[in-house]
Amino acid sequence: MELKEIKELLKAFDESESSYFSLKQDGVNIKLKKPSETVAVSVAPVAQAAPVTMPQASAQAAQPAPAASTSEAEEPKEDADGTKVLAPLVGVFYAAPTPEASAYVQVGDTVKEGQILCLIEAMKMMSEITAPKDGVIKKIYVKNQDVVGFEDPLFLIGD
Repeated sequence: MELKEIKELLKAFDESESSYFSLKQDGVNIKLKKPSETVAVSVAPVAQAAPVTMPQASAQAAQPAPAASTSEAEEPKEDADGTKVLAPLVGVFYAAPTPEASAYVQVGDTVKEGQILCLIEAMKMMSEITAPKDGVIKKIYVKNQDVVGFEDPLFLIGD
């Protein structure tokens, strides 16, 4: 991962309403947190626990880390109205595979477990977000090209 990609990730995180972002891959662990006007950046092998806290301006000098894989699963959250599909990473939400294509899903659509619901772009990598269960799309919480934060709700899937 190059410094430019890290800067893009930090910018997307800074512009999001999310206060926390975590990325784990190939023995590297990155955590970003917005406690107030600082960003905590922790880059360390999984075997070590050496967090480093930097002011937001110098956070762009963080060490490179691999991007999230497209197989990373979102964490659904059950509630009385159905299952909320949460964003597994910070990035840009895309409702369709290309600007000219129709959206993967719309409110009222029936979906099957594993069906692609949307894409999230982070550091120029597209991650497919899939349905955690069969059901009907009851609500879509975000609009195309919105910046989403870690664990922001994306969809509500009901029975």
